[in-house]
Amino acid sequence: MNRYLLGVDVGGTSIKIGRFDLQGILIDKWDIPTDRSHNGEFILKDIATSIINRVDVTNIEGIGFGVPGPVSDGVVLNCVNLGWGEKNVVEEFYQYFPYREVTIRVSNDANVACAGEVFQGSGKGYKNVVMFTLGTGVGGGILVDGKIVDGLNGVGGELGHMLIDRKHNLPCNCGKTGCTETVTSATGIVNLAKLKLKESNQKSTLRQYDNFSAKRVFDMAKQGDEIALEVIEEAANYLAYAMSLVTFTLNPELFIFGGGVSNAGEFLLDKIKTHYYPYVLPFIKDQKMVIASLGNDAGMYGAAYLVK
Repeated sequence: MNRYLLGVDVGGTSIKIGRFDLQGILIDKWDIPTDRSHNGEFILKDIATSIINRVDVTNIEGIGFGVPGPVSDGVVLNCVNLGWGEKNVVEEFYQYFPYREVTIRVSNDANVACAGEVFQGSGKGYKNVVMFTLGTGVGGGILVDGKIVDGLNGVGGELGHMLIDRKHNLPCNCGKTGCTETVTSATGIVNLAKLKLKESNQKSTLRQYDNFSAKRVFDMAKQGDEIALEVIEEAANYLAYAMSLVTFTLNPELFIFGGGVSNAGEFLLDKIKTHYYPYVLPFIKDQKMVIASLGNDAGMYGAAYLVK
């Protein structure tokens, strides 16, 4: 009899569900829409119904969930994108999925993405890993000895909210200013570029655009645009500083970078390394850093990792 692990990545628009064998090989996957009506009260029922209709539940070893909010001991403390306040996902899910012999576990989506990369992605073979997800904001995930670190209040791995910038004091969605994500996310890079254009009279191709993306800033930097290069250097310096704080706290084997900004690949890694080593020498001389490889499927893989 084949046994399966299910990984459920709960997003604000859609829910990705993957079925894996016990070695972590993806067998199939599917999406269902996220029904956020009535403060998301139907989300767990929809997931249970979809699984029961698609998979023989007697063959399920466990189901893991990645959710967009802090988690402590299986209890989601708050998920603004889903409309959830405090919610015991495990117990509520069993109301719609009455098979208590199936293990259910839940963790934060960014932590789960990190676990996914360790399970079957760029971090495979490592046990002490930190991941920065550089997207619209900055998410983070931490694994120590192969175990996800959620922390007491579910904010373990919230690397995007370390306060690292005292110069620009750009506002963060969390209510503070100067968080990592305000100067290293895609949004942060665009904001830094707009500030640089305003403060300088230097020529730049970026001046041709009323609005531009972080990708365009990277593209212009690769072509030698001085303003764009200065912006990428500044963002890389902030990220390297954040990494140095993590290094002196956890000393991970590996840093992984995911999210849209990581599509800059080796160009990004080279900039980070240039700024990182001055912060950590003479203690660290050869830190491993890689780009994530699982893309949007990392959450599914990581959720399955929770119950392997």
